[in-house]
Amino acid sequence: MTSQAQLLAQIGTLDAVLEARGFAYGLLVQAFLAEPSRSLIPSLAAVDAANLFPYADQPGPIQQGVAELAAYLSDAGNTTSEAYDRLLWDYTRMFIGPARLQAPPYESAYRTADRLLFQPETLSVREIYRGYGLMSARLGSEPDDHIGLELQFLCETCHMAAEMASADEMVGLDQVLRDQRHFLDEHLLPWAHRFASDIAASAETGFYRAMGQLLSGYLAIDRQILDELLQEGAGPTSSSN
Repeated sequence: MTSQAQLLAQIGTLDAVLEARGFAYGLLVQAFLAEPSRSLIPSLAAVDAANLFPYADQPGPIQQGVAELAAYLSDAGNTTSEAYDRLLWDYTRMFIGPARLQAPPYESAYRTADRLLFQPETLSVREIYRGYGLMSARLGSEPDDHIGLELQFLCETCHMAAEMASADEMVGLDQVLRDQRHFLDEHLLPWAHRFASDIAASAETGFYRAMGQLLSGYLAIDRQILDELLQEGAGPTSSSN
């Protein structure tokens, strides 16, 4: 297994690491937070999103996910109206319904025996969001423990961390990284792998198969990265030091 230090060295400075983390979570948010827009696939293809994903050469889910995403984005046939309809149906069938969900996108669904929603996990993440001045635009209509919202929290706090690093606010940066690690341990990691496995078993499009692999693989690696950043105090990898 690649060491934490080797993983960090692949990207370099602290600023670059934090920006790469924000990009990875941002891409995952686009995949899972809402139904795909008609512009999603063309826009991801235009920026070569697959090859920008961090740690793309890591054996396992990330490498496999990047390869499948790159193949999907490079296929012009996946930009047609018919392809969009398949993509939208894939998202709807797995994550919205109306039939039994193939991969319910809620933490509480995976952490209760009867797959119930609006459970203690929902309120717990809501309070964490509020602690950072964040609130779901779907408050009251969408459980706060939706996978897209949990990923969005990490994405937005990555941007906060990058701003703190640029301003050399290392105490504040340390707290954000600790809160992110706690959030991964207490909320995403206990269920996201099972969610990704359900996607792998039910997805009908290469896009969602790829994003499920990237989700599972990236969360595990990011947990290692957070350990290394906190162990080193984040400073040794900063471009400002």
